[in-house]
Amino acid sequence: MAIQPIDLSVVYSQMDNVAKFNASQNQLVQSANQQGRDRTAEQNLERSKTVQEAAKQEVSSTTIKNDLQEGGAGSGPQGSGGRKKRRTGAEEEDAAPPQEFTDPCLGNRIDIIG
Repeated sequence: MAIQPIDLSVVYSQMDNVAKFNASQNQLVQSANQQGRDRTAEQNLERSKTVQEAAKQEVSSTTIKNDLQEGGAGSGPQGSGGRKKRRTGAEEEDAAPPQEFTDPCLGNRIDIIG
């Protein structure tokens, strides 16, 4: 049983169609991967912006706390200025550091009922 030339032309055209289909599938997979990478990069960028904004807010709240400790609302940039209290080294040493309470049973008991 010999292969006829007409059979070869059909086989070659079918192989061409299969190759085109496989190439299009590969391109779809690559574009989906690229979109996933882009989406992940955008999410990471948003997270980093959120962290930076939180850090800025923390710095401003620390400034407010320091202003309140140094003399209240009048000692701010709009206030009278020169009436800030200055802590000396002896006063800072006299202030006891806050003690931390630790529970010796912490982590030993697990509540499986609740």
